[in-house]
Amino acid sequence: MRRLESLEAWKVARQLAGAAYRLTLHPPLSRHFALADQIRRAAPSIPANIAEGYSLATKPQFVRCLRIALGSATELRTHLELVQELELSPEKPTAETLKRCDRVIGLIIGVIRSLVGRA
Repeated sequence: MRRLESLEAWKVARQLAGAAYRLTLHPPLSRHFALADQIRRAAPSIPANIAEGYSLATKPQFVRCLRIALGSATELRTHLELVQELELSPEKPTAETLKRCDRVIGLIIGVIRSLVGRA
């Protein structure tokens, strides 16, 4: 990969971050400050950690940052499941954001496996 923009996991993670953040802008979720804040912190940290690891330009550092991004993605997924369960956001955008989150998790796992699999 020559450019960060060519990395699908980063591109989809950026889209996920925007979608998740947008969910927090509208009531009733916007009134649940702690949960909205957790979502606002976890979501942008996913593409940020992917970018950080990519820029460090060593495989071990990239894998370490990808694992941090994976942790943030699964944290975000947990928060979104709670939002869905408590009906704090419209069903369709919440379900779409959860689906996007699952895709990011799968992409990150795939990148980690491809990097760790190469000795």
